[in-house]
Amino acid sequence: MLFTDEVKDTQELVAKLQAMNYANNFKIAVVCFIFDKEGHLILQKRGVGARDNIGKIEAVGGALAKDDRDFRAGLLREIKEEAGSEAVVKIDYFIGAYEKGDTDKNTGAYINWLILAYRGSLERGEVKITEPLRCEEYCVRKLEDYREDELAVSTYQFVKHLKELEKVS
Repeated sequence: MLFTDEVKDTQELVAKLQAMNYANNFKIAVVCFIFDKEGHLILQKRGVGARDNIGKIEAVGGALAKDDRDFRAGLLREIKEEAGSEAVVKIDYFIGAYEKGDTDKNTGAYINWLILAYRGSLERGEVKITEPLRCEEYCVRKLEDYREDELAVSTYQFVKHLKELEKVS
């Protein structure tokens, strides 16, 4: 984990990374580990139209847009885009930041992702597949039932961290 204290926007993030002497170029992604009312974690299995991690299970989210006013606003936009407008998700807290490089299968470009992860709660409604080529299915399980071999690398790192956080709560 790169850091676990929340930054709210790009300006704060850049200042934090400069203080850490982090000099890599990166693209920002925001993701949410959504828990339903029964305490099950809702993740999505990446479909053939995804740019990377096809067939792997990941959190709901995606790239930050230039017009997102802050990270939480960007995350709520991504949740609505990927899980539909019926899913009302409350963002509970920041989990942490993780750096991961990957090659975009569509362009062949290498992208250094800085992934900002949050825990969320599904308050009402249900998640729907709104991008069927990018999301094959939703997986709804207890946190401890997800296996390392089926998760994307960054998702596995966040799940490990979440298990520790959930023990404390």
